[in-house]
Amino acid sequence: MLALPADLTELLRFEDDGTVSSREGKRLELKEDFNPIDLSDYTKVLAAFANASGGVIIFGISNKLRMIVGAKAMCDEADWANRIRDDFDPEIPFAVREYKFGGLTLYAVGVDTSQHKPVICKRTRTKIVEKKGEKKDVMVIQESAIYYRYAGQTRTINYPELHNMLAERDAINTRKFMQTLQLVEKIGLDNTGVIDVSVPKPSILMSPETAKGLNFIKKAELVEEKGAPAYMVVGQVDLQHVVRAPLEEEDKNLPTEAAKLLSPVVNDVYGLPRISAQQVTQLLRHMKIDGDNRHCIYEKKLGRKYVTRLGLKALEEFIRNNTGEAIEAFGSREAKLNYVLGKMKSAHEKGTLQAFPGGASVFV
Repeated sequence: MLALPADLTELLRFEDDGTVSSREGKRLELKEDFNPIDLSDYTKVLAAFANASGGVIIFGISNKLRMIVGAKAMCDEADWANRIRDDFDPEIPFAVREYKFGGLTLYAVGVDTSQHKPVICKRTRTKIVEKKGEKKDVMVIQESAIYYRYAGQTRTINYPELHNMLAERDAINTRKFMQTLQLVEKIGLDNTGVIDVSVPKPSILMSPETAKGLNFIKKAELVEEKGAPAYMVVGQVDLQHVVRAPLEEEDKNLPTEAAKLLSPVVNDVYGLPRISAQQVTQLLRHMKIDGDNRHCIYEKKLGRKYVTRLGLKALEEFIRNNTGEAIEAFGSREAKLNYVLGKMKSAHEKGTLQAFPGGASVFV
């Protein structure tokens, strides 16, 4: 946002007799007084300044003699903000300041050059103007128009200026993109995330691999867990709104699809024909990875749950390395019994199971 100076002489030049020697130009507009009816005339000038090099409107200087006559009134900043927001897009940051000069009050309203050009008019406004006893409805601003500040004049933009504006915007975007790529290259793709600050509650987007081992902590809460790096979240970031980057197709395995992929593993380990989608979920919950955004991800908008490649690998390893615990977590009563009997039979065949009177058995 433009910072208006505390001293009026930094905005205007004066003659020895007190008249203003500064003339209207690409960055300066002079008004004798503020009129609420003309508010959109003023926002039009501010938009033109924003599309060019920035500029200031000063109220309280006579049009012809350029004498300081003072402004009688001025609307508050909220009125300025509302009208600018209603008339133009994207938003135009602005500043308002009051000045005292020789017992008179002047006001200045200024803007910097916009960082998001072009600023475009959102609506059409007209006003009634009386000339030679006749009243006419005159257009003030027109929807879709792009206003630009030329030497002492505000009007719709010409092709050369529009072409240069768009070319400059593309060059800035390309430069930002290249700078971002350089940072990603320096930090490493696996260590990089993206923060979307275009919304009130910014989202943090990163791959599941990048999110691994990160602890997000609220401001003023100090947390350290197993030596993992902790990141303090400030501003409007919502800890519940941390999201991952878009999933690859190989990670979009519905529970039914995950069950099909894991059925050969279950058959190999337990001799069972298959594992169901419900049993996959039971196993995920037992392993405490259901919905952890790495092994298992919920798509709230679609109402779907996906088991990622990492999740499939973790499930297979758990089944193979923890056969008893795994069958206890997902198996039916019959499957559990068959597993125990199979273990006992195998142990007996190997001579590691000894029978005692009364039917009791013990592994030796």
